[in-house]
Amino acid sequence: MTVMVFTFVLIAGNLLKEVLGLLVSGQVSLFLVIKSLLLLIPWVMAFALPISMLMSGLMVFGRFSADQEYTAARSAGISLLSLVSPVLVLALLMTGVCAWFNLKISPSSRVAYKQIFAEQLTNLATFIPEGRYIDFTDEFVLYVSKVRGNNLFNIRFYQFSKGQKMLDVFAKSGRLIHEEGDDTIRLMLNEARVLTRVSGVEDVLEEVESAEKKADPEEKAASFENEWLPLYLEEYETEDIPLNIRAPRKADISDMTLSQMLAGLKEAREKGMDIRPYIKEIHHQTAFSFACISFILVAIPLSLKTQRRETNISLAMALIVLLIYYSFFILGDALVETSDPALHLWLLYWIPNFLFQGAGLFLLWKANRGIG
Repeated sequence: MTVMVFTFVLIAGNLLKEVLGLLVSGQVSLFLVIKSLLLLIPWVMAFALPISMLMSGLMVFGRFSADQEYTAARSAGISLLSLVSPVLVLALLMTGVCAWFNLKISPSSRVAYKQIFAEQLTNLATFIPEGRYIDFTDEFVLYVSKVRGNNLFNIRFYQFSKGQKMLDVFAKSGRLIHEEGDDTIRLMLNEARVLTRVSGVEDVLEEVESAEKKADPEEKAASFENEWLPLYLEEYETEDIPLNIRAPRKADISDMTLSQMLAGLKEAREKGMDIRPYIKEIHHQTAFSFACISFILVAIPLSLKTQRRETNISLAMALIVLLIYYSFFILGDALVETSDPALHLWLLYWIPNFLFQGAGLFLLWKANRGIG
């Protein structure tokens, strides 16, 4: 149950941040949201499994002790190690599952999840915000009232040259066109009303400027407006608009599988490049895989000692344990890449495992012997 709860919470946070906004605006399909959801599950499971193991361990053994079941079992001659052995075996199994997720499944799923958004570049309208002026460059500005799929509605398109407006287009609908491998887009507009400069307008502007002091403001405004020629077209296609589209790139190191990180580490070492980013991620992901066994070894003696059945007490203890555990990972992420390799600060990722497992085993030994 705790796995399901934490998985839902973590997935909901990512979906609300990255996907659901696009769904509500009609820019992505429900199928895309479901696909994103399925790809997020392996990624969040790497976090949900250890947290769930900790929380469930605190709740179950806290209730076990508070209801005097632990006392009854010990009175019957059953040792603590015999009682917790199935749970420890389960924790070891979950440690292997976490390692599989962290080092293989989760990175692959995360890359596929990000690829969904990269593929949306072929449907550029997905990333056109509604009701906002978009400055593609200093020369091209676009405003769209409504976006539905790849279709744009109530469009206003402007083109400037040296700060002067050279093109003003209004269209009821349209779409964006992008050729694969090209770094430009074009607008295909329907039912367009185009206002464009009359040829030779530069000379007219010079005459207007030279007579600025002599001309009446209203007359000057009227003469300026007359220099625009309205065109009514069923279909209008703009010229190429520069667009900065990133070329497909390799996965981030944090999204690599273990085999990919080891290959990247070897290549970086052979080329004399900085290997600390690879070292950091390898130790981070590997050490984090042992969180399940670390958490359960601490959870059992803590819950037996407190002898409380309340869920809020278990939650409070879980938060404290998580804060201590993850603080080492946060510190490692901040220091490993910028530190002297000779300091071996990647050990920061392993300290919480050594600390929790050592303390947990010691407390279990004491509890098993009835000490303290």
